[in-house]
Amino acid sequence: GLPIKDYDVEIFGLPRDRLEPLLAAHGRVDAVGQAFRVYKLSGVEGVEGALDVALPRRDSKVGPGHRGIAVEGDPVLPVEEASRRRDFTMNAMLLDPATGEILDPWGGRRDLEARILRTVDARTFGEDPLRALRAVQFAARFELEVEPATAALCASMPLAELPAERVFGEVEKLLLKARRPS
Repeated sequence: GLPIKDYDVEIFGLPRDRLEPLLAAHGRVDAVGQAFRVYKLSGVEGVEGALDVALPRRDSKVGPGHRGIAVEGDPVLPVEEASRRRDFTMNAMLLDPATGEILDPWGGRRDLEARILRTVDARTFGEDPLRALRAVQFAARFELEVEPATAALCASMPLAELPAERVFGEVEKLLLKARRPS
């Protein structure tokens, strides 16, 4: 029931070398991101702001901290596998714009209806310690209950690996965007 503030688009089945020219036919394209290219597409009719467009990808932990994650694009990755890298089930839902169907391989809709914040994959969740802070600020902002196993994972994460500006950013969202930050 909240207003849409941005659009993240994943393009399946299209090789990287064909993606940018295709996007350029529909607006201005700015490539961003060092680890994995994301295309900001602006000037699209009927869309306020820019679309963030990327190929499906796999993430894997290769070093400490938030930046110690290797990213590999794979345009033929199945939806279930592509969405597995998401942090929480509510962030792993997709909308097929051609059919209007919501793709929800991890039960995000069920969890949102129950007001539960749950990790998608406990085995990979801990690879990015920033996710622990995201859990806290999402729970406060969206008035969600953190599922006990997810809370235990968050409590075990090495937050000292994170740069101060990333910690500040999540705490700032918690304090300024939550109706009741406590």
